[in-house]
Amino acid sequence: MKKEDLNNISETGFKTPDNYFESFEDKLFERLADQNDNIGVNDTGFKVPDNYFDTLEDTILDKLDKEETPVVQLRPRTKFYYIAGIAASIVLILALFINRNTVDELSVEMVESYFENTDLDSYELAELLTETEILEEDFEIIETNLDEENIETYLLDNADLKYILE
Repeated sequence: MKKEDLNNISETGFKTPDNYFESFEDKLFERLADQNDNIGVNDTGFKVPDNYFDTLEDTILDKLDKEETPVVQLRPRTKFYYIAGIAASIVLILALFINRNTVDELSVEMVESYFENTDLDSYELAELLTETEILEEDFEIIETNLDEENIETYLLDNADLKYILE
């Protein structure tokens, strides 16, 4: 049967005889009422040997006594832990003393040259100075002379006239 034809099957393929379920119950009770089928069956077919439960405990204990399993002792691992602890502490001490990198401190000249070489706005510069708190006594802010024409063009390009007039 092809795969496409599987979706078009309308019947299951199973059939029951006519009036099967109506007469099933009657046929079942008739068969149960007929005692001829069970004639000659008096026992279940299972037998327990004589004195089985009296000797069961002794036979189990005899089997347990005969089977001896070897005992494996676990060696104490304290020596291993001591050696591992000593090795770890030596590695830690060596890591602390050998890898001592000195951090160069920032000088005022380095900060000044950074600000001179980068193209920062006055707002960005003020934000950096307040965030990092690097204002010191030796630190001087370089004043720049601004032309009125540059200020006027900046305000016309970047400012909202509505806020200026209010």
